[in-house]
Amino acid sequence: MIAQYVGKQHRNWDERIVALQFAINTARHEATGYTPAYIIHGRELARPHPEDRRPPAPAPSPDVNRKRLEEAFEVVRIHLARAFQRQERHYNLRRRDWRPQIGEQVWKRDRPLSSKSGAFNAKLAPRYIGPLEVRKIVSPVVVDLRDARGKWHRHIHVQDLKPAPDTDDEHPEPED
Repeated sequence: MIAQYVGKQHRNWDERIVALQFAINTARHEATGYTPAYIIHGRELARPHPEDRRPPAPAPSPDVNRKRLEEAFEVVRIHLARAFQRQERHYNLRRRDWRPQIGEQVWKRDRPLSSKSGAFNAKLAPRYIGPLEVRKIVSPVVVDLRDARGKWHRHIHVQDLKPAPDTDDEHPEPED
């Protein structure tokens, strides 16, 4: 937002901080329906204009002000709950409830880097490696994996995993 006030003169941006602060404090918040100034002070801020010679509005009594603020807080609670539900719905569109279990076979997302000297193009590489076995659950979202050769893949986030299909014929376990 500072960039909107600066323009082409980058040397005096700090002189605009007061105007920026006023703009933020008097902007109506989409989720709450009120300005931050009203929620904090119980009133809207007066515009700082040198030609404005009007006397300030009389302040309401403390009891009236307290009652108005309590009503505003209740409206804000309702609006924030609705905004939370709206955001939660969009956030959880692609969420899945799958959690790997110990002993389960999974595929791990691989993020190789291209190498011109090695004639390797990461865009053409497989996106997943595996199947790997879940050997330890470090936390609800972090697991340790082990491949068929015994190599460990430690501290892998579950968002980088997907369940391996139950096809033992394609990837037989190596015999010792």
